[in-house]
Amino acid sequence: MIKFFRKIRYNLLETGKTTEYFKYAIGEIILVVIGILIALQINNWNENRKERIKEKEYLTRLKEDLISDRNAIELNQDFYQDVFVAGSLVLSHAEGEDDISTSQWDILTSYFHASQIWPMLMQSSTYEELKSSGELSFIQNVTLRNRLPFYHGNGLKRYQQTMGINPPYRKMIRGLIPSKIQNYMWDNCHVTEGDNQILQKCDPFISEEEARVLIFDLSSNSKLIEELRFYMSNIKVGQATLMEQGRLCDAIINEIEKELAY
Repeated sequence: MIKFFRKIRYNLLETGKTTEYFKYAIGEIILVVIGILIALQINNWNENRKERIKEKEYLTRLKEDLISDRNAIELNQDFYQDVFVAGSLVLSHAEGEDDISTSQWDILTSYFHASQIWPMLMQSSTYEELKSSGELSFIQNVTLRNRLPFYHGNGLKRYQQTMGINPPYRKMIRGLIPSKIQNYMWDNCHVTEGDNQILQKCDPFISEEEARVLIFDLSSNSKLIEELRFYMSNIKVGQATLMEQGRLCDAIINEIEKELAY
């Protein structure tokens, strides 16, 4: 092809057709430019296709992480609701709102259950990889790019500052309930199933009178009750923030599914 064009140029110069030669040369330049533009367009198309493939791979991984998060959020909500119920029972008793149908052993068990925590670990490896590698721009959906940093940043921070804390009450109550009673409660009133913690009722380890004496000492500890009130207040606020985190998780999953659909 190059030889062919060279021959045409040579013939035009040989025959003295200068004007035709310049016209031909301009035409040849235009053809070269068009060829370069087409090559660039093909190259851009190829790069865009590769980036889109990579974007979908990231989106698929993000979706898997978020589905895992959504399950963890639901389990965390249920767990902390049980902790809140236990703490509320203790506070009602300590504040003189006795329910005669509740046994002393159940109240004592509630003191123990109210100390439980379950830090929720969000799946952030894919997001952190995107951020650290500078490839967050691969995600073309602006809504997704805006929601992900909040979900893994301030959204998670709100949880960690409320129900995600390690409350002083936890250390205090575990220093006050005798070890043999706590060991029995761990073995019989608390169950771990995989990643799930279950707080449950259990048969009494001590008599009602023994439990009553111990509860009297606990309820008379004003600092202990004060710390429990603080922790229960945090859980109450934290449940709302966790629900919001769950809704945000659902919204991000929906956006990802839209992107993966085409």
